[in-house]
Amino acid sequence: MPNVDLADRSVILITLDSCRYDVAASAHTPNLRRLGPLLRAESPGTYTLPAHAALFNGHLPRPVSGPFILDGYSVDAIWRSAAARPSKRRSAIRFDGPTLMTHYVEKGYRVLGAGGVTFFDASDPANHLPSLFPDFLYFGRPARAPVTTETRVIDREERLPLAHTRALAESCSAAERFFLFVNCSSTHIPYTTPWSPLSQRNRDLLRRLYRLHDGRTSGSREDPLTKGDIRVLLKMQRRALEWADSRLGDLFSRLSERRPLVVVCADHGEEFGEDGRFGHGHPHTTVSTVPLWCGLLGGG
Repeated sequence: MPNVDLADRSVILITLDSCRYDVAASAHTPNLRRLGPLLRAESPGTYTLPAHAALFNGHLPRPVSGPFILDGYSVDAIWRSAAARPSKRRSAIRFDGPTLMTHYVEKGYRVLGAGGVTFFDASDPANHLPSLFPDFLYFGRPARAPVTTETRVIDREERLPLAHTRALAESCSAAERFFLFVNCSSTHIPYTTPWSPLSQRNRDLLRRLYRLHDGRTSGSREDPLTKGDIRVLLKMQRRALEWADSRLGDLFSRLSERRPLVVVCADHGEEFGEDGRFGHGHPHTTVSTVPLWCGLLGGG
């Protein structure tokens, strides 16, 4: 097993917030493809908070096909907590401590997090996820700012963490070893990026989609979204993922000489009218089924 080598590598851990597996499978993502094949996986959480709480304890979305190849070895999981119950599942890295971040801090790594959805706004005392990091950068809207449809349906380039890859990479490069976590919010509603900006049509569709999210079901008094409308919205998420892939390409090129272990996955998916529901936070195949990529940069 490659325990020593993998356990001593720097780490890049990315979550693509709300990204559906079928959207990822249809997207053009050459930089993610560098890591290895796209894996169909099942998330332990249906919305941001529980999914990340599990992930930070080493519980990544689990590939439905079973073991996967990492650094030439077949493994069932990348990380496994020393506190976990005994298991025959093969893990690449055993860690101590309550979280992955604690483990890497104790190993002397520079540990840095960045986020874009409101669960990562450290200014809100109800949010504990950013407090798990010694340093955390938040780029999204304030968690407790007054919310209306108009304040949510916006173009938001500078509010997207992956718009800041140069600064993130420079912060990591200054350390001998690093653990970098980024919550990528471009794939989260409203899906706006420089590659999927607002138009009059998608602005209207997003307003209606937010109302359906708030109501959870298609039993809204609003005009229902047609199949064509939903195709437009799914295309926006796909373009948001493709933009994220381009930014990850920049991040990877800046840090590839450090030969890090890279893990990219969605925290959960999203329903677009399947079984009459919209959004996430409830059990459904499109919510629990997510994309996962794992690999090593810089030639392994």
